[in-house]
This record gives sequence, structure tokens and C-alpha cells, in this order.
Amino acid sequence: MSDGPIVAATLHPLLSFWIDTFVKVIAVALGGLWTFWNYAKSRPYSQRLDLEIEGEVFFRDDLYVDINLSLKNLGAARHDLQAEGTSCDLILVHDDLYEESVRLFPVFVLHTQIEPGESINDRILWKIASPPEGVIWVRVNLRVVSGEIEWNKTSTVKVPAPLVNSVSKERS
Repeated sequence: MSDGPIVAATLHPLLSFWIDTFVKVIAVALGGLWTFWNYAKSRPYSQRLDLEIEGEVFFRDDLYVDINLSLKNLGAARHDLQAEGTSCDLILVHDDLYEESVRLFPVFVLHTQIEPGESINDRILWKIASPPEGVIWVRVNLRVVSGEIEWNKTSTVKVPAPLVNSVSKERS
């Protein structure tokens, strides 16, 4: 009868040791998985660029297109920008939805790279001396090339309604 309490007392420290070790191993493994998940989700060293396009169309004897392009590196890696392929394409969209490519501009030509967190801007002011009839939008396609990766963004700028009417009247 005296063997029962002694056996239970000697098993208890071993049992608590193994339970404690098991819980600590599981906690460390879950913490490692959680850390890896957050790292993979944030992708700090992946290539991430944010492209922004802001534009305005106005009329002063001729049609003018004023476009502000910005590029921001959101990741933690430096990007080498390639001048070949990095461009801004202006396309006139007519009222019958016919699209006319007007001009292809090289952009960000003064920049060969962009550092993490850096933002660069480029501005285009372009005059269309004799605007075609029925233009309702100017579509802007921005393309940035870095290595084997290409980023694209498209934005449309509405041509003011009085301009559409005045151009049509002038041509009549």
C-alpha cells in the first residue's frame, strides 16, 4: 500500500516535464509560423511600385493636356528603371469610341533607379494644335519597366464639354 503514493509522486515530475516541454515546442513552432506568415504577407523585398496619374485637359486657343505622373517604391528593394519601354502613351477617344494614338512620351528619363520609399515625378504638358472633332476623353497609359517586370496603369481625363462644342462649331 505504501508503494502507490511513491509511484504517483515519481511519475508526476516526469509527466509535468513532458507536458511543459511539449507546450513550449508547440508555442515556439506556432510563433515561428506566425512570424513567417507575416513576413511572407508583407513581402518586404518583393518589387512593389505604386503608379499614379493625374491629368487635366484645358483649352486656350488650342487643346492642352497636362499630366502629372508619379512613381513610388513601396517595397524594401531598390529597382533599376529601364528607359527602353518606360513610357506614357496619349490616346484620344472620340464620341463614337474610336481611339487615336497621338503620342508616345518617354518618362522618368532622368532616373535610372528608385530606392525604397522614394517617390519620383514627371510632368507632361502637351499641345494639340488642331484637335480632331468629337474628342471626349484623353486616355493616358503609363508603363514602367524594371528588369523583367512591367507595371501598367491607365487613366482617362474628360475633355470639357464646352471645348467639344466649340471645336465642332469652329470646324463647321
